[in-house]
Amino acid sequence: MKKHLATALLCMLPLLAACGQDNNAAQGAADASRKTTSELRGKMQEVREKVRTEIQSEDIELDAKGADKDAPEARITPAGDFYVGDRQIEIDDAQRALLLKYRGHVAEVGAAGAEIGLQAAELATDAVGEAIKGIFTGDSEQDIEKRLENDIEGKIKASVTQLCQQLPPMLETQQALVESLPEFVPYADMDQGDIDDCMDEGKVDI
Repeated sequence: MKKHLATALLCMLPLLAACGQDNNAAQGAADASRKTTSELRGKMQEVREKVRTEIQSEDIELDAKGADKDAPEARITPAGDFYVGDRQIEIDDAQRALLLKYRGHVAEVGAAGAEIGLQAAELATDAVGEAIKGIFTGDSEQDIEKRLENDIEGKIKASVTQLCQQLPPMLETQQALVESLPEFVPYADMDQGDIDDCMDEGKVDI
């Protein structure tokens, strides 16, 4: 993941380095880059807040997979009600508590995934700024690449690790729901393999 992302972020460096032939043009590009970076960071913060609000206030939707893939979409409301299609499933207090707990896990994982995407976008923006900065400082592409790789290692990898650590308790809650609520079974599509993939490769597919 680190290598591919670094390559994507750095693919524009040779083009930007050509601006070094004209300091005035480079300075103008640097000013424009700073303005764009500031605007993008503002937009990203808006997205962060919107994601958190939607996850907390809207239904969590669940799709069936595997042998039960034709089952209708299910959802867990903010109040812990459970619907399969348009049918509300009758639940007791213990089942509601489990549904709310599971909903919380899904929300945390979803928010963490969105955060990783935003961090990747920020790093792409930083790559442009670093390339323009290199025009004035004389930094080589290798110097810039090393700094960006360090950022990827420090920010993205840490966020992915944090996301992966949320999966074991989510699986535990899912299994408790399977045992308690038969109607939930078609939507229990997470297994230990998902956790292993996340830990080993940073891959999340649940």
